[in-house]
Amino acid sequence: MVGGIELLDSINLFSGLRCPFKFEKVTQIVITAGGLSCIVDFRSYTLKAPAMAIFLPGQVVESLVTDEEFEGLGMMITPEFTDSLNLPVSLQERLFLQHTQFHTISQEAIDAYLACYRQVAGIIKQDDNPYQEQIVKHLFSAYYYGLGYYVHSVTSTAEAMTPQQNMCERFIGLVAEHFKQHRDIDFYADKLCISKKYLSTLLKEHTGMTAFMWIEQYVVLYAKSSLSSTKMTIQQISDELNFPSQSVFGKYFKRVEGISPKAYRESLR
Repeated sequence: MVGGIELLDSINLFSGLRCPFKFEKVTQIVITAGGLSCIVDFRSYTLKAPAMAIFLPGQVVESLVTDEEFEGLGMMITPEFTDSLNLPVSLQERLFLQHTQFHTISQEAIDAYLACYRQVAGIIKQDDNPYQEQIVKHLFSAYYYGLGYYVHSVTSTAEAMTPQQNMCERFIGLVAEHFKQHRDIDFYADKLCISKKYLSTLLKEHTGMTAFMWIEQYVVLYAKSSLSSTKMTIQQISDELNFPSQSVFGKYFKRVEGISPKAYRESLR
């Protein structure tokens, strides 16, 4: 890995990924053949080549399945590296907006990705090149601007939403952003300027889960991904989720999952 970038091929693309898995880096996967299905933050996606999936830091994948024809390449990029490129905020929002990172792309976009991948792979091999990191940064700046052009042409589904569906989407987005600090429905209802009773009724009608259930599922899914894909202690996970104690966290987890955090981690072995 050079400059915060790790290249992945079809062989090691999903090695070490045990679901639920929490992403720590921006992970871009280009599907050049076959297809991929995944559940990310409770949303299901199915992609067929040519397509791209971009997983963002903090997102949790519950399941990831590829078909027999699947072929692809990937790149894992640290947030620090992306920040060092000083890309315009508008471009970053276009590229890394949640729930818009899974889409079919043109063969032209695939070719641009493969060209960047091969060039970066070649530069990484030049251990004696004193400009190695600068070259890689310039390649990625050009690549991101090109990718932004292709992503711009993807039609947003938000425009087709009803006001009720849009409200549900806003709530889910708020939960994804604040579930570590806020597990009370009042916080989200206030943010949306509606009553908590109406919020839960609306969510139950359109998503099948109440507001409390959504918050609960986010908290526990994050905990499960930390237990399965990190070396964090149960106390550290409890602290990150802002529980008053490990005991309270354990009871919360067991009430939802029917098993303690310790037993869940041991079951993975």
